[in-house]
Amino acid sequence: MTKEHFRRIAANEVLVDNSLMRQCVVELIDDRVVNYYCFKEELPMTEWLGGTIVLERDSNGILRYRG
Repeated sequence: MTKEHFRRIAANEVLVDNSLMRQCVVELIDDRVVNYYCFKEELPMTEWLGGTIVLERDSNGILRYRG
């Protein structure tokens, strides 16, 4: 049994389902996206990546980050 790894990342842009969002946070468990949203203030324990984060759906329709 493996322990799941939670991670919160942020970037200037997030591309998801052909939609571009600006100043966004993406919350992950392993590489699976569990939440994403725009923000106005920086959040604690957030890894700033800058640039553009691309989120893609796998063959089961699950949103994933492959960074």
